[in-house]
Amino acid sequence: MKILALDSAFAAVSAAVWADGRLIATRHRPLIHGHAEALLPLIEATLAEAGLRARDMTRIAVTTGPGHFTGLRAGIAAAQGLIVATGAAAVGIDCFSAVAAAMPPAEPDERRLIAFDSKRAEAFVRLDDEVAFAALPGDFEAPGDAFVLGGDRAPEFAARLRALGKRARIAQAPALPRADLFAPSAARCAPVAKLVPIYIHPPAITQEKPR
Repeated sequence: MKILALDSAFAAVSAAVWADGRLIATRHRPLIHGHAEALLPLIEATLAEAGLRARDMTRIAVTTGPGHFTGLRAGIAAAQGLIVATGAAAVGIDCFSAVAAAMPPAEPDERRLIAFDSKRAEAFVRLDDEVAFAALPGDFEAPGDAFVLGGDRAPEFAARLRALGKRARIAQAPALPRADLFAPSAARCAPVAKLVPIYIHPPAITQEKPR
């Protein structure tokens, strides 16, 4: 199995090639703007490093959200284009699972909490494998006495949990999805018929005012 994994959901773009059970090429670039322009050259460079072509891929895996609207859509659009061109199977990886794949296992008494920047006061949050939601760090409460946290908003939620008298530690792992770290899990996921973006807040699109 040969997998091309892509991510552009937050403040970076990354690509990785996982082939026959090992990582053979990866590229990662922190980025605030211009995800759509940066992603395709990054993919080309990653495939060239692997010595493979897009049509050699068995699967195309991409993060499907939640994330920042423009970057998220750029990644899904690039993946869909490659899938149509190559006939590879589509695999969608939600961003919480992408970060969880790189985190060390929780202790038996710990809950796993992942929180991402939403570009709003609220963060995108998921506890264990429950349904994700939006929450303000200062108002956050959750059942449980001990937590391991990931994501780029983890420090704020850790501080809140400690203020409530709970034990909270931040995992030693990347705070945002990275293609090289979730590519192995894409081999274990079932392919999907369609890549569907995950939104917690609806996209903030300005509507034209009535005349």
